Amino acid sequence: MTTGQKIYECRRKAGMTQEELADKLGVSRQAVSKWEADAAFPETEKILELCKMFDLSADELLFGEARTNAPIHERAQAESQPFKEGEGVEWGKIEHEGLHFEYISKTRVLGMPLLHINVGLGFYRAKGIFAVGNIATGLFSYGLLSIGLIAAGFLSLGLLAFGGVALGLLLGAGGVATGALAFGGVAIGILTFGGLSIGYISIGGAAIGQYAMGGWAHGWLAVGSTNAYGAHAFVVPEMLEELDAFLDANAGSFPAGLIKAVARTLNS
Repeated sequence: MTTGQKIYECRRKAGMTQEELADKLGVSRQAVSKWEADAAFPETEKILELCKMFDLSADELLFGEARTNAPIHERAQAESQPFKEGEGVEWGKIEHEGLHFEYISKTRVLGMPLLHINVGLGFYRAKGIFAVGNIATGLFSYGLLSIGLIAAGFLSLGLLAFGGVALGLLLGAGGVATGALAFGGVAIGILTFGGLSIGYISIGGAAIGQYAMGGWAHGWLAVGSTNAYGAHAFVVPEMLEELDAFLDANAGSFPAGLIKAVARTLNS
C-alpha cells in the first residue's frame, strides 16, 4: 500500500472529506487529492501531523503497515503468497463529493495507476496509464487539456492527438490540427487535409504547400478548381491533360498518382 492509499484509507475511516482534512492540515484540497493519487508527497511536518491525527507510526503511514522484525526471507515469502478473497484484497478507490468525481485503480503500471478518473468543476488532474480528467496526462489521456501518447480533448498534445486543438507528432485531427499527417478545419503538417491546409502536400478548400490541391491552391505545383497560383499552376478540368503530362515528366510515382486522383476528384 502506498502512502497516498494509506492517507485515503485513514481519511475515509475517519469519515472526513478531502476539504475537511485539508482544513485541519492547513493545505488546499488539491494538495490532499495529489497526496492520495501519489502525484505528490506530503512535507515532513504534514506527515507528523497525519501520524498524530490518525494514531499511526511513521512506518504505517509511509509503508502501509508497521515494520516487522521477521527475517527478510520470511517477509518475502509471506509477501509472495497470493491474496485470498476477503483477505486484504484492495479495490480501487472512488471519491464523489458534489460536482467532483474521482476514481483511482489500485493496479499500478510503471508506477502510475492503471486508470485515474478525476473530473469536476475546478482544477482536477488525472495521471495514469489511462487518464480522464480536466487535465489528463498518461499514455492514453482524455480531458480538457490532455497530454499523452494518444491524447484526446479540447486541447490535446501527443504522438496521436485528437481534439478542438490537436498538436500531434505523427497524427493530428481536430478543429486546428498539426502533425506529420493532419486533418482539420485548419491543418498544418507534411501531408494535410482541411478547410485551410498548409503542408508539403496539402489538400483542402484553400491549400498552400509544395504540392497544393483544392478549390484555391498556391504552391510550386498548384492544382485548383477555381484558382491556382504558383510556379506551375493548373486549373482543372480545363488543364487536366497538361497536368497529367507535367506530372509524368516531373513528379515521382506517389505524388503524381495522388495529385492525379485529387485532380479528378475536383473535376467530378
